Amino acid sequence: MKAMLLIPIIAVATSLQAAQPNAADASKQIDALLAQSWQKHKLKPNALVDDATFLRRAYLTVVGRIPTLDEAKAFHACQAPDKRTKLIDCLLASDGYVQHSFNYWADVLRAQSLGVGGSTTAQQYLNFIRESLRTNKPWDQMARELVSSEGTCFDTGAIGYYMRDRGMPLDNLSNTTRIFLGTRMECAQCHDHPFDKWTQKQFFEMAAFTHNMSATSYRSKGNDEVQKMIRQDKALDKETQDLMRQALNEAFRPLRDTLVVQNKGALRLPHDYKYTDAKPKDVVQASVMFGKPVTMTKDSNTIGEFGQWLTSAENPRFTTIIANRLWKRVFGAGIYEQVDEMVDNSVASNPELMRFLEKQMVALKYDMKAYLRMLLNTQLFARESTKEISPGVPYYFQGPVFRRMTAEQVWDSLVTLVSPDPDQPNWSARERERRDLENRHRLSQILDKTEAPLLFEASKAVADAMREQNKEFDGLRKELDEARAKDDKEKAKDIQRRLGQSQRVLRENVSKHFYAAAKKSGNQAIQAELAAVSGGGPMDMAMMSLMEDTRVDAKDMPLDPKLMTRIKADEQVLGIKDPKSAKSYETYQKTLHQTWSRAAEQPSPAPRGHFLREFGQSDREIIENASDEASVPQALTMMNGSLLGQITGAWSTLSINLRKAATNEEKIHTFFLSLYSRPPSAKEKAQMLQTLESYASNKNLWEDLTLAALITQRFIFVE
Repeated sequence: MKAMLLIPIIAVATSLQAAQPNAADASKQIDALLAQSWQKHKLKPNALVDDATFLRRAYLTVVGRIPTLDEAKAFHACQAPDKRTKLIDCLLASDGYVQHSFNYWADVLRAQSLGVGGSTTAQQYLNFIRESLRTNKPWDQMARELVSSEGTCFDTGAIGYYMRDRGMPLDNLSNTTRIFLGTRMECAQCHDHPFDKWTQKQFFEMAAFTHNMSATSYRSKGNDEVQKMIRQDKALDKETQDLMRQALNEAFRPLRDTLVVQNKGALRLPHDYKYTDAKPKDVVQASVMFGKPVTMTKDSNTIGEFGQWLTSAENPRFTTIIANRLWKRVFGAGIYEQVDEMVDNSVASNPELMRFLEKQMVALKYDMKAYLRMLLNTQLFARESTKEISPGVPYYFQGPVFRRMTAEQVWDSLVTLVSPDPDQPNWSARERERRDLENRHRLSQILDKTEAPLLFEASKAVADAMREQNKEFDGLRKELDEARAKDDKEKAKDIQRRLGQSQRVLRENVSKHFYAAAKKSGNQAIQAELAAVSGGGPMDMAMMSLMEDTRVDAKDMPLDPKLMTRIKADEQVLGIKDPKSAKSYETYQKTLHQTWSRAAEQPSPAPRGHFLREFGQSDREIIENASDEASVPQALTMMNGSLLGQITGAWSTLSINLRKAATNEEKIHTFFLSLYSRPPSAKEKAQMLQTLESYASNKNLWEDLTLAALITQRFIFVE
């Protein structure tokens, strides 16, 4: 997000407030209900915070990072009496809100970049979450689309919800009830729930709604017909049939894990079912666990009916859970704890407030931004944080909970110190995903439109080539085993290189022969697609470009005029004059989006060993599996890693801003605003000036000061 200026804030705030005219009244009602609770429990609310604390808290809560130097300056300079409200509206309208919210929902929905086999669907699933947040899709609609999705990933990325649990429909149902209803049913998968009322039969009745969702590879009429032709052709021996199937699979390989379909099979109770209300292996009819019953007919769309029931405002838990989840995101604890372990005897710490929030969520039509705006504009959000709350003891919200930043908040705040545009997207990753999706979609359309006899002919041609190639491949594998047995590493390396070349030849044969089949079809749409992707190169290799992953060079990123203006201004500050150094700095800025992009723009989750994983980012295997616990590796990462050198390097935003400051007093002011979002106190300023004098000849001055600042509780906690 660019520097926060007063005029755009007012413009954004006016339009948003017009859409939600009762937001202020609702915020006041929340504070009134809290005041009643404090009086009842003989408690006093925490004091109100100053502007600096509010500024930093708002940024970390809404956009997941500390403000930039310019954003902090603009807020402190603003004299408008309602500048806090305007700030909240501005932040909710920013790309930073989307990125921070994405981190949370990717964790809840266990969305992973690699997904199942690194499929295109995985990226489309992530994009579905991003776009839903960017367009402020109502939560009930988003949830309904996830549990009711079917078709290809080219139709909707929402099918990633079922692809994520491919082959595990019962586990998928357990995750669904936990995410959307806050109800833990996994124990009832094997037996009646020992700590709740749910029976094993009820679990299977719920699972019957979604059990038939099958995640699979792309299908086409032509593919199915060719498989049938292979089976029926008596002139083909078994080896040729197998090779033809392999050839066909190789052509469709890039489209693996891109389809979710709804089958018609019946779900049965387990063979060892032991209760008297049914018999083992009985067919289970779909039935909801509570709320308004769902009437099913033979023509009913099972997942459609399930989605409507799940997200209904009449559902006794759907509204409560999302209202409580978002409350905890803002204030650090839920009115119900735990947020996804609700049972009939769960007690809210403030029942009247919870009922009010539920009504507001329904009245706002599950608009998450509007709901968050209501919470963020309460006096509660502007109060000092409570340093410690006791687990298992009701908290009555005298203030937000003092808590450590998430791994993503820490990383994104460091990005703010390095990148001049911390919320910029990872252009290389997004461009690569766009091209890959476009290529896979084109490939599916070409294979769809090519007649089955032509696909049969191509499969046979590839099979003939594979027969000879397999002999060579088997020989190389034998040589490799012998080389490894003799510990001949050089020979083994050479054989592995030749094996790789053999795989390349196979892909080239598939491309060549299936291109020939597409060419013979006479379909003009196919010819246009092939010509579009050939790029003037050999047409028979055009399909290969659709089958392989795209490579994107970060240096190809276009630089808009505003960015170029800033780069030139930075060069003046840095004293860059010669063309070679200027070109290097421009390249640095072009590649910054790869190395220093926000957590939401990194792989989800980040690779093992990455800063994010070291600081507790979820592995996305279990719902909300992140950790905020401190560890020795975290301390070593901060002190001994290359991270600090990049933050304090000459070309980082922090360093450039410090260079712009003419005096030590100005540098200290810049330093505190950059890291803590506030000016230094008189005592801090005096101590810093004394420190600067003692470091008169030390080149590591600001590196040491920055490290000292970053490892303080003041930096790494949300006050």
